[in-house]
Amino acid sequence: MPMTLRLPPDLDTELRAAAEEDRRSVHQTVVLAIETFLALRETAEVMADPEALRALAEARQAVADGEITYGLDAVRNLVRGRQAS
Repeated sequence: MPMTLRLPPDLDTELRAAAEEDRRSVHQTVVLAIETFLALRETAEVMADPEALRALAEARQAVADGEITYGLDAVRNLVRGRQAS
């Protein structure tokens, strides 16, 4: 759906300068700015949720304790474990 965005002249100038500096179109720069805003908003919501913070801390601790593994070796071990069952 098309959208028209009207910006104050000073913000329009700053946006165009940022787009040129980053070698992006103005459209790409606006999309990136909106995506960044939404991600920051989501982060703020998580940071305001004590239960989410607790879950993140527990996950970090599980990684530190070696309870979580990553990569191809982890997948291979998981497959071997399923085949043995």
